[in-house]
Amino acid sequence: MSNPVRHFAVIDLETGGLNGALDPIYQVAVVCGDLHPNETRLINVSTWSSTIRLRRPWDPIGAQHIHGISRRQLLFAPSSLQALNSLFDRIGEREIVAHNLAFDWKFLTTAAQMNDLQLPNGPHLCTLRLSRRLDPDRQRSHRLSDICERYGINIGRSHDALHDAVATSEILPLLLRDQPLTE
Repeated sequence: MSNPVRHFAVIDLETGGLNGALDPIYQVAVVCGDLHPNETRLINVSTWSSTIRLRRPWDPIGAQHIHGISRRQLLFAPSSLQALNSLFDRIGEREIVAHNLAFDWKFLTTAAQMNDLQLPNGPHLCTLRLSRRLDPDRQRSHRLSDICERYGINIGRSHDALHDAVATSEILPLLLRDQPLTE
């Protein structure tokens, strides 16, 4: 019996802080791709990214030194509702993947509740957890940039949602390939 093709939606967010219940999302990205059995590369179906308008134009922009997103980009961006609708439509029934999914999912849960939206309900997979499973004694760093370096993948501009989603989509098949067999 052959393994079926897996359909993934690899997401990443850039946020204004670390508190998923309070801090805003500034940028969302998704790479939708299919993984055929025994392949080590996702077949890219689509790639999409959007900034998200500030809730109030005078709000401070948190973590700007990390993500580099400017006030101007956020003032003229789509609303949270528009961006999340686009993101969730693209995800559909695909398996949702992120590096540190629990972090991103908390932000998406809060934003979905604020906008009266239903979260996508596909299965979830976290590349941070996959990487840690390969290193049970925690001898290595499991930051996205360090995993990319180990696998020879150029992350581009770290802490840009689109670049991080693309990098995560590239390490995903490699991490899945390297997982120990379970009975």
